[in-house]
Amino acid sequence: MFPQPNNRLRRRMLLDGSIILWLLLIGANSTRATEITIWNFNDSDLLADFGAGTLTSDFNVANILFAAGTTNNVRQGAPAGQALSLQGGTGTANNGRNITFAVSTLGFANIIISFATQGTSTGFNSNQFQYSLDGLSWINFGSLFTPPTAFGSTPVVFNLSAIPGLNDNPNAAFRIIFNGSTTSTGTNRIDNLVVDGTSTTIPEPTTALLLLTGLTGVLGLKRKRQVAAQRARPPGVKRN
Repeated sequence: MFPQPNNRLRRRMLLDGSIILWLLLIGANSTRATEITIWNFNDSDLLADFGAGTLTSDFNVANILFAAGTTNNVRQGAPAGQALSLQGGTGTANNGRNITFAVSTLGFANIIISFATQGTSTGFNSNQFQYSLDGLSWINFGSLFTPPTAFGSTPVVFNLSAIPGLNDNPNAAFRIIFNGSTTSTGTNRIDNLVVDGTSTTIPEPTTALLLLTGLTGVLGLKRKRQVAAQRARPPGVKRN
Protein backbone atom coordinates (compact mmCIF):
# COMPACT_ATOMS: atom_id res chain seq x y z
CA MET A 1 0.00 0.00 0.00
CA PHE A 2 1.32 3.43 -0.86
CA PRO A 3 1.89 5.82 2.05
CA GLN A 4 -0.60 8.66 2.35
CA PRO A 5 0.58 12.23 1.65
CA ASN A 6 1.35 14.27 4.74
CA ASN A 7 -0.80 17.22 5.82
CA ARG A 8 1.48 19.79 4.22
CA LEU A 9 1.31 18.09 0.82
CA ARG A 10 -2.44 17.53 1.18
CA ARG A 11 -2.99 21.24 1.85
CA ARG A 12 -0.81 22.12 -1.12
CA MET A 13 -2.78 19.77 -3.36
CA LEU A 14 -6.06 21.33 -2.23
CA LEU A 15 -4.72 24.82 -2.90
CA ASP A 16 -3.48 23.88 -6.37
CA GLY A 17 -6.81 22.22 -7.09
CA SER A 18 -8.64 25.41 -6.14
CA ILE A 19 -6.38 27.43 -8.45
CA ILE A 20 -7.09 25.02 -11.30
CA LEU A 21 -10.84 25.28 -10.74
CA TRP A 22 -10.66 29.10 -10.70
CA LEU A 23 -8.66 29.14 -13.92
CA LEU A 24 -11.13 26.86 -15.63
CA LEU A 25 -14.09 28.95 -14.52
CA ILE A 26 -12.67 32.28 -15.71
CA GLY A 27 -11.34 30.68 -18.86
CA ALA A 28 -14.79 29.36 -19.70
CA ASN A 29 -16.25 32.83 -19.20
CA SER A 30 -13.56 34.69 -21.17
CA THR A 31 -15.37 34.36 -24.49
CA ARG A 32 -18.69 35.63 -23.17
CA ALA A 33 -19.73 39.18 -23.94
CA THR A 34 -19.39 41.58 -21.04
CA GLU A 35 -21.52 44.70 -20.73
CA ILE A 36 -19.08 47.60 -20.73
CA THR A 37 -21.59 50.46 -20.65
CA ILE A 38 -25.40 50.67 -20.67
CA TRP A 39 -27.82 53.55 -21.16
CA ASN A 40 -31.41 52.60 -20.28
CA PHE A 41 -32.61 56.24 -19.99
CA ASN A 42 -34.89 55.36 -17.08
CA ASP A 43 -33.64 58.42 -15.19
CA SER A 44 -34.64 60.65 -18.12
CA ASP A 45 -31.09 61.84 -18.70
CA LEU A 46 -28.07 61.06 -20.88
CA LEU A 47 -25.92 59.66 -18.06
CA ALA A 48 -24.66 56.08 -18.30
CA ASP A 49 -26.72 53.76 -16.08
CA PHE A 50 -24.06 51.03 -15.91
CA GLY A 51 -20.33 51.32 -16.51
CA ALA A 52 -18.60 54.46 -17.71
CA GLY A 53 -19.11 56.54 -20.82
CA THR A 54 -20.45 59.86 -22.06
CA LEU A 55 -23.40 60.41 -24.38
CA THR A 56 -23.85 63.80 -26.05
CA SER A 57 -26.01 65.21 -28.84
CA ASP A 58 -26.05 68.22 -31.13
CA PHE A 59 -29.86 68.10 -31.39
CA ASN A 60 -31.73 71.22 -30.31
CA VAL A 61 -32.17 70.76 -26.58
CA ALA A 62 -35.94 71.30 -26.85
CA ASN A 63 -36.13 68.23 -29.10
CA ILE A 64 -34.31 65.84 -26.76
CA LEU A 65 -37.16 64.22 -24.85
CA PHE A 66 -37.96 61.00 -23.00
CA ALA A 67 -40.94 58.72 -23.58
CA ALA A 68 -42.13 55.19 -22.77
CA GLY A 69 -39.37 52.60 -23.11
CA THR A 70 -39.16 48.86 -23.70
CA THR A 71 -37.66 45.64 -22.38
CA ASN A 72 -36.17 44.97 -25.82
CA ASN A 73 -32.40 44.57 -25.24
CA VAL A 74 -32.82 45.39 -21.54
CA ARG A 75 -29.85 44.51 -19.29
CA GLN A 76 -29.10 44.26 -15.57
CA GLY A 77 -32.75 43.57 -14.79
CA ALA A 78 -33.87 47.13 -15.53
CA PRO A 79 -37.60 47.79 -16.12
CA ALA A 80 -38.97 49.14 -19.41
CA GLY A 81 -38.96 52.66 -17.95
CA GLN A 82 -38.09 55.50 -20.31
CA ALA A 83 -36.46 55.80 -23.74
CA LEU A 84 -34.60 58.63 -25.42
CA SER A 85 -36.99 60.37 -27.85
CA LEU A 86 -35.55 62.62 -30.57
CA GLN A 87 -37.74 65.01 -32.57
CA GLY A 88 -37.26 66.46 -36.03
CA GLY A 89 -37.55 69.98 -34.62
CA THR A 90 -38.76 73.22 -36.18
CA GLY A 91 -38.19 73.09 -39.93
CA THR A 92 -36.81 69.55 -39.38
CA ALA A 93 -33.61 71.27 -38.25
CA ASN A 94 -32.32 68.13 -36.57
CA ASN A 95 -31.91 66.20 -39.80
CA GLY A 96 -28.20 65.39 -40.09
CA ARG A 97 -27.62 65.68 -36.34
CA ASN A 98 -26.48 62.92 -34.05
CA ILE A 99 -26.05 61.26 -30.70
CA THR A 100 -22.45 60.40 -29.86
CA PHE A 101 -21.29 58.02 -27.14
CA ALA A 102 -17.67 57.64 -26.10
CA VAL A 103 -16.70 54.47 -24.22
CA SER A 104 -13.19 53.33 -23.32
CA THR A 105 -12.66 49.73 -24.43
CA LEU A 106 -9.45 49.19 -22.46
CA GLY A 107 -9.35 45.53 -21.46
CA PHE A 108 -11.95 44.54 -24.06
CA ALA A 109 -12.12 43.31 -27.66
CA ASN A 110 -14.84 42.18 -30.09
CA ILE A 111 -16.96 45.28 -29.53
CA ILE A 112 -20.70 45.06 -30.21
CA ILE A 113 -23.21 47.93 -30.08
CA SER A 114 -26.91 47.15 -29.70
CA PHE A 115 -30.07 49.10 -28.92
CA ALA A 116 -33.83 49.05 -29.25
CA THR A 117 -35.38 51.62 -31.55
CA GLN A 118 -38.66 52.71 -33.07
CA GLY A 119 -39.82 55.68 -35.14
CA THR A 120 -42.98 57.44 -36.25
CA SER A 121 -43.94 57.65 -39.93
CA THR A 122 -42.64 61.24 -40.09
CA GLY A 123 -39.59 60.59 -37.95
CA PHE A 124 -35.99 59.93 -38.99
CA ASN A 125 -36.03 57.07 -41.49
CA SER A 126 -32.50 57.14 -42.89
CA ASN A 127 -30.01 56.72 -40.06
CA GLN A 128 -26.28 55.96 -40.22
CA PHE A 129 -24.14 54.28 -37.57
CA GLN A 130 -20.48 55.34 -37.33
CA TYR A 131 -17.44 54.55 -35.19
CA SER A 132 -14.26 56.46 -34.37
CA LEU A 133 -10.84 55.30 -33.21
CA ASP A 134 -9.89 58.72 -31.85
CA GLY A 135 -13.18 60.52 -31.18
CA LEU A 136 -12.43 62.92 -34.03
CA SER A 137 -12.56 61.09 -37.37
CA TRP A 138 -15.69 59.10 -38.15
CA ILE A 139 -16.20 56.02 -40.32
CA ASN A 140 -19.56 54.74 -41.59
CA PHE A 141 -20.35 51.19 -40.51
CA GLY A 142 -23.18 49.19 -41.99
CA SER A 143 -25.99 50.37 -44.20
CA LEU A 144 -28.48 53.15 -43.55
CA PHE A 145 -31.25 51.84 -41.31
CA THR A 146 -34.88 52.75 -40.78
CA PRO A 147 -36.38 52.19 -37.32
CA PRO A 148 -39.47 49.97 -37.17
CA THR A 149 -42.76 51.56 -36.08
CA ALA A 150 -42.66 49.64 -32.77
CA PHE A 151 -39.84 48.42 -30.54
CA GLY A 152 -40.67 44.76 -31.10
CA SER A 153 -38.34 42.13 -29.65
CA THR A 154 -35.24 42.34 -31.87
CA PRO A 155 -32.61 45.05 -31.23
CA VAL A 156 -30.44 46.73 -33.82
CA VAL A 157 -26.95 45.21 -33.58
CA PHE A 158 -23.64 46.45 -34.97
CA ASN A 159 -20.92 43.82 -34.58
CA LEU A 160 -17.56 45.61 -34.68
CA SER A 161 -15.41 42.60 -33.81
CA ALA A 162 -13.68 42.86 -37.21
CA ILE A 163 -12.40 46.37 -36.36
CA PRO A 164 -9.19 45.67 -34.35
CA GLY A 165 -8.58 49.38 -33.78
CA LEU A 166 -11.57 49.45 -31.42
CA ASN A 167 -10.00 46.84 -29.13
CA ASP A 168 -8.28 48.13 -25.97
CA ASN A 169 -8.92 51.67 -27.14
CA PRO A 170 -9.46 54.42 -24.53
CA ASN A 171 -10.63 56.80 -27.29
CA ALA A 172 -13.27 54.57 -28.89
CA ALA A 173 -16.49 56.39 -29.79
CA PHE A 174 -19.70 55.69 -31.67
CA ARG A 175 -22.36 57.80 -33.33
CA ILE A 176 -25.81 57.60 -34.91
CA ILE A 177 -26.64 60.28 -37.49
CA PHE A 178 -30.37 60.87 -37.96
CA ASN A 179 -31.93 61.87 -41.28
CA GLY A 180 -35.25 61.73 -43.07
CA SER A 181 -37.62 63.43 -40.62
CA THR A 182 -40.43 65.23 -42.45
CA THR A 183 -42.17 67.04 -39.56
CA SER A 184 -41.12 68.89 -36.44
CA THR A 185 -42.74 66.30 -34.16
CA GLY A 186 -41.61 63.19 -36.03
CA THR A 187 -39.56 61.08 -33.62
CA ASN A 188 -37.15 58.22 -33.15
CA ARG A 189 -36.78 56.51 -29.81
CA ILE A 190 -33.58 54.82 -28.66
CA ASP A 191 -33.57 52.55 -25.63
CA ASN A 192 -31.28 50.10 -23.84
CA LEU A 193 -28.16 51.24 -25.66
CA VAL A 194 -25.42 48.73 -24.81
CA VAL A 195 -21.70 48.51 -25.53
CA ASP A 196 -20.48 44.90 -25.16
CA GLY A 197 -17.02 43.36 -25.41
CA THR A 198 -15.04 40.29 -24.40
CA SER A 199 -12.36 40.65 -21.76
CA THR A 200 -8.72 40.59 -22.85
CA THR A 201 -7.38 40.33 -19.30
CA ILE A 202 -8.28 36.74 -18.34
CA PRO A 203 -7.04 33.45 -19.84
CA GLU A 204 -8.79 31.92 -22.80
CA PRO A 205 -10.00 28.32 -22.25
CA THR A 206 -6.97 26.96 -24.17
CA THR A 207 -4.60 28.81 -21.84
CA ALA A 208 -6.47 27.54 -18.80
CA LEU A 209 -6.24 23.98 -20.15
CA LEU A 210 -2.47 24.31 -20.61
CA LEU A 211 -2.14 25.60 -17.06
CA LEU A 212 -4.27 22.72 -15.82
CA THR A 213 -2.05 20.21 -17.64
CA GLY A 214 1.10 21.84 -16.23
CA LEU A 215 -0.17 21.98 -12.66
CA THR A 216 -1.42 18.39 -12.85
CA GLY A 217 2.05 17.31 -13.95
CA VAL A 218 3.66 19.22 -11.08
CA LEU A 219 1.30 17.61 -8.57
CA GLY A 220 2.05 14.17 -10.00
CA LEU A 221 5.81 14.79 -9.76
CA LYS A 222 5.49 15.97 -6.16
CA ARG A 223 3.55 12.83 -5.27
CA LYS A 224 6.14 10.56 -6.90
CA ARG A 225 8.99 12.30 -5.05
CA GLN A 226 7.11 12.06 -1.76
CA VAL A 227 6.50 8.35 -2.22
CA ALA A 228 10.11 7.74 -3.28
CA ALA A 229 11.44 9.63 -0.26
CA GLN A 230 9.24 7.66 2.13
CA ARG A 231 10.33 4.37 0.59
CA ALA A 232 14.01 5.31 0.82
CA ARG A 233 13.72 6.31 4.46
CA PRO A 234 15.01 3.59 6.89
CA PRO A 235 12.33 2.00 9.07
CA GLY A 236 11.64 3.94 12.26
CA VAL A 237 13.16 7.18 10.95
CA LYS A 238 10.67 10.04 10.94
CA ARG A 239 10.77 13.04 8.65
CA ASN A 240 11.96 16.26 10.34
